[in-house]
Amino acid sequence: MDYKNLDVDKIVDEVYTAEAEGRTRPMTKQEIMRIRLAALGAIVRNMQETVDADYKSVDHELANAYHAQSV
Repeated sequence: MDYKNLDVDKIVDEVYTAEAEGRTRPMTKQEIMRIRLAALGAIVRNMQETVDADYKSVDHELANAYHAQSV
């Protein structure tokens, strides 16, 4: 998932449009919140993966630098 291009408001607006055009039934406020939370959850998971990968990369670089200094 490309979190930089994820537009939660656009997704919710598309759902509202589909509802207004009669392509879906009206959503409850709880359903709308669930959609927003699901999208936010996906962003958080993606960002956690990015942070974890960055941390491992930096940790690896620091370990290499320490090893090079101790040799």
